[in-house]
Amino acid sequence: MKILKYLFILTSLTVFSQEKGEEMVQTISEESCDCIAKINTDHPEKNKAIKNCVAQAIVNNLHTDVSSNDNKTKEIQIEAEAYKKVEAYLVENCEALNHVSFTENKDFKHATSQNVLAQLAYDDGMEFMEEKDYENAITRFTKAINIDPKFAFAWDNLGVSYRKTNQYQKAIEAYKKSLEINPEGRMPLMNIAVTYNLKKEYDEAIVYYQKFIEIYPEDAEGYYGLGLIQYTNNQQEKGLDNLIHAYTIYTGQNSPYRADAAKKIGYMYNDLKGQGKLEMFQKIATKYNLKIDSK
Repeated sequence: MKILKYLFILTSLTVFSQEKGEEMVQTISEESCDCIAKINTDHPEKNKAIKNCVAQAIVNNLHTDVSSNDNKTKEIQIEAEAYKKVEAYLVENCEALNHVSFTENKDFKHATSQNVLAQLAYDDGMEFMEEKDYENAITRFTKAINIDPKFAFAWDNLGVSYRKTNQYQKAIEAYKKSLEINPEGRMPLMNIAVTYNLKKEYDEAIVYYQKFIEIYPEDAEGYYGLGLIQYTNNQQEKGLDNLIHAYTIYTGQNSPYRADAAKKIGYMYNDLKGQGKLEMFQKIATKYNLKIDSK
């Protein structure tokens, strides 16, 4: 079985000079983000497309042909020293990554509206969302659902807009309306859990994360969100288990979000070490064949 390894204390990129290292990471990441922004949200292999964007940006900036057998040593070095740093930067700074990764494919009948006026209002709302003008986005999405109450994507993005303006209860109500239309909607299930978490209503957040996992057991996001809540609410073992589970899924999918999961696992490692509970950590790491190098 595959052994996963992550070095929690990342060293400087030896492929760059120390002075230029962080600047190069930023340059590669920004080029990657521009590429990611062009990926269609309906792309059947989003993670592969994202990885290709990062790999190409590395090639462009390091002038290294990572596909060549003659450069296998450099490929390994880049993967080990650059790729994870670029992933971490993208997770923190690239909005396009979040948009591409978490936008639902338009594969059910309520993703769009057959009413032209409702669809036009929705399209306007999406433009306002891209500009972070959430108040106007709320107005347009509200118009769309008034015209077509079964327009699930309009309910979803109305909820997002309310959440972005800290109107959490209204966001939850919008997500629940979407779930009435499509009980298996990935976006509203995830976002309602996130919103309950923001409201510090952790029991409700856990309920929806668990529903998400039941429907999407191969999706790391449910385990990731559930794990964080559990760990910080006196369920350390369950929380760590879910975080490592999420990390293994992210890694298997070549998702850039593995870097963020690894960072959270690193925090948990240090926290449990400080509490004298490394035995708990090692037990769960062994369960997932996760080899930890914390030197």
